[in-house]
Parts: sequence; structure tokens; C-alpha cells
Amino acid sequence: LFFLFFIYSCSNFDFVYQNNGTSSELSITEILITGSSDDIIRKTLSNKFLLNDESGGYKLSVSSKMETKSIVIENDQTASTVEIKYILDYNLFDYKKDCIVFKETLSTLSTYNSRAESYNFGSDLSKEQVTEQVIRDNIDKFTYQINTKGNELECINEG
Repeated sequence: LFFLFFIYSCSNFDFVYQNNGTSSELSITEILITGSSDDIIRKTLSNKFLLNDESGGYKLSVSSKMETKSIVIENDQTASTVEIKYILDYNLFDYKKDCIVFKETLSTLSTYNSRAESYNFGSDLSKEQVTEQVIRDNIDKFTYQINTKGNELECINEG
């Protein structure tokens, strides 16, 4: 009896976190990337947005810039903690309206530790992973802003 009651009480259980909320309904047909780490950015954006459909939609132009800064410098003048910052300029062009509907500069940053006395493959791998995560976080911010605006993307007055 207890078992039946337990199953019945859990029958209306819904998963709240079914998706990560960073996918988009936006039909982007063209993505142009310039700047630092363009291959990682192109791959991540293509997985989120790109459609093979050539019927209208949007063109996304992204310009990226990476800045690194030594945060902790040891006595022998080597940097043990490095900050990686990515600045991505997003321009979303609507083919149907023939104008830019979203223009934003987003920056994300993170740090990594390179505790090697000499060359260390592990610290290079750590830097690469941190770089990819910083880019993904930036693109997730962009996706969130686009999803927040929804169908309210209007032409931006440039000038």
C-alpha cells in the first residue's frame, strides 16, 4: 500500500532542468568570425544556431579579441596565475528587415594556474580548456540575451 501511494505521489513529477536554456530558436544561415580563436567560436556558434536552410533568417558577425594578463608573478618573474579575457562583438543582421537587429559587446574572463618550473604540457592543456570555457560562457551570455528579446528584435538605428 505504501509503495502504491509513493508511486502515485511521484506520478506528476516534472524535471525542471530539462535543457540548459542556451539553445535558441534563431534561424541563423550565415556566421562570419574574425579575430582570436575563430575556429572554436565558429564551431560553438554553428552547433547552437546554424541552419542549412537558405530561406532568409539572420547573419551573425562576430569579432573576437583575447587579452591575457599575469595576475600572480613569482619571485623568478614567472606568472603562476594568468587571467584570460575574451571580448566578442556580436552583430546580428536580419535579412527580412534588411538591417542590424542586435549589436552587443560581451566580455568574459577566467584565470588558470601554471605551476610549472619549465615547459609543462598540462599547463598548456589547462590554458586551452579555460579558453574554450571562457568562449562558451560568452556565447551563452549572447544566447541568453537573444532568447530574452525573443521576437522583439527590431532594427537598430545606426548613426
